[in-house]
Amino acid sequence: MTTGPTIGLGTRLAARVMRAGFTLVGSPSKSLRFATQAVADPETVTVPTRHGPVRCLLYRPPTGTGPRPPVHVQLHGGAFIVRSPEQDDHVCRYLASDVGAAVLVPDYDTAPKVAYPVAEHQAYDVAAWAHAHGAEQGWDGGRLSVGGYSAGAKLAINVVQQARDAGAFLPVALAVGYGVTDVGLDPHARTSPKRRPAIGPRLLRLVQHVYFPDPATRAEPLASPALAPDLAGFPPTLVTTGGLDSLEADGRIFAEKLRATGADVTYHCFPDVDHGYTHKRPVETAREAITGLGDHLARAYAAANPEKPG
Repeated sequence: MTTGPTIGLGTRLAARVMRAGFTLVGSPSKSLRFATQAVADPETVTVPTRHGPVRCLLYRPPTGTGPRPPVHVQLHGGAFIVRSPEQDDHVCRYLASDVGAAVLVPDYDTAPKVAYPVAEHQAYDVAAWAHAHGAEQGWDGGRLSVGGYSAGAKLAINVVQQARDAGAFLPVALAVGYGVTDVGLDPHARTSPKRRPAIGPRLLRLVQHVYFPDPATRAEPLASPALAPDLAGFPPTLVTTGGLDSLEADGRIFAEKLRATGADVTYHCFPDVDHGYTHKRPVETAREAITGLGDHLARAYAAANPEKPG
């Protein structure tokens, strides 16, 4: 297992306190469960990566839904510190139920155990495995999409970057929400109409210190995709943000730069919400964001050639 540079005891303690606090918050409200069919509890599969095995949750669509389903790799959020693939349970069940996709959720390693670029590598390795092992797992690896929220949004973008550069496969769709795309930006330079947005300078500084401890790497394309000199070759992409989120500009600027390459980009800002709007009230916003995600993926799956090798 690759570990990061030496990190101070105080920073490590702050990261562990944040992780514990997140655990106490609990799961999203039952009012955010939009799946219209029952979906079995997720299986657990172990996927080999260059940094060691990664436990993944696997949601399968209801039986009797036809030929091998597409597969979606969902990267959970948590500031590169929290390990909680279960937090996206309501999203994964919706995609399995109403879109008919198998959904794979990696429990990737986080700080302070590891530092950049371990999670980025693990996210790609899991997606590459899902693409290559579709036949034995019962899904269509040729119709693979990737997405995520918050930290997971950046990791999903990173999967596309690495897949494009490797030339082995390319996801048929990318869908990200309220992600960070420039990790080197001064935390105090981020603004919000709210006096105290959910993602404030203190948390952003902690993320920099604990997961991106080497300032020289923060401008690398894999660390900060909005700064990448080449964003060509991306699949159809959905980017959503919250108008009160201090990370709103990250998503908007990334979408603009991606569109400038000629990519098929859909950008939507929910004006009156802060970070994490898919996981909390108002229910109407969460529903619009999650069903919009499903619609985006369904269109991409339909446009892709079904049952390609994989």
